[in-house]
Amino acid sequence: MPTWALYLDETGDTRGHSLPLKQGQTPVFTLGGVALPLYLWREFDREYLYLKREFFQQEIDKSSKDDTAWEAKGNNLIAPRNAASERNKIFTYRVLDKIKEFDGKIFSVNFLKSARDPISSVSIYTKALQIMAERFDIFLRENNAKGVIIIDSRMAHTKKGSGLDYSVAKSYLSFIFGNEQGRQLKQIIEAPLFADSALTAGLQVADIVAALIYADIYQHRISPDGENKECGFVDYRHVKRHGKLLNELEFKSQKKYDSRQIFGHRTLDHRDHIASQQEIQKLRNKFHK
Repeated sequence: MPTWALYLDETGDTRGHSLPLKQGQTPVFTLGGVALPLYLWREFDREYLYLKREFFQQEIDKSSKDDTAWEAKGNNLIAPRNAASERNKIFTYRVLDKIKEFDGKIFSVNFLKSARDPISSVSIYTKALQIMAERFDIFLRENNAKGVIIIDSRMAHTKKGSGLDYSVAKSYLSFIFGNEQGRQLKQIIEAPLFADSALTAGLQVADIVAALIYADIYQHRISPDGENKECGFVDYRHVKRHGKLLNELEFKSQKKYDSRQIFGHRTLDHRDHIASQQEIQKLRNKFHK
């Protein structure tokens, strides 16, 4: 029975935001990544290393890191300020092609956040991880496989037991052992493992995938017409060029569960509802008779 790893990273922010957005705030949070077969991890690791060298050798040479630890960060690759970069565009295509070559599948959970009533950071992260685990378990069942979840550690240098990693892992274990739905996830092995992305090619690729999905959700659901200065939204329309490959790589269940097909991506819309003119007029008619 083969074993797969679901490598996960985040893009955006779990914290609250205001409208218009202030510097550093984001209206979306994405937990996303890629499932890859662990028995091919050596081959994938080396091929991704060669890909980095091909496109970014000059930057690697100038850095204080060796080529294994040096990262092509997703937020930089797809940033609106770099939309015209041909190198970034082709490199991103090649990363997605590499995932396809190794039969990988991509997953994500996206929160369109509320500005007025934000959810706590821990709640967003743990809910996203639970949804992700449910979809990954279906993928594993359909492929007669076992799997582990490996997450980029944002809090690797904090005091043991005090960081967000600990809270998330503890909540996940409570879900797996104490929740009826969680107890059905029999294909996933162990609690989520938190690792330094500098040591793991899978997490470096997950960073790029999460950034791409974040931008794709942003340009579809938040700012489809591009830059919106009134709300402070930015223009991610250039990521449309990667839409076809992102769709091909998304996990899609072979069977139906509760009469519906399951997909690798799920988006939860918690945005504040803005009443339309029609809704306002209905209220006027109702209360001013």
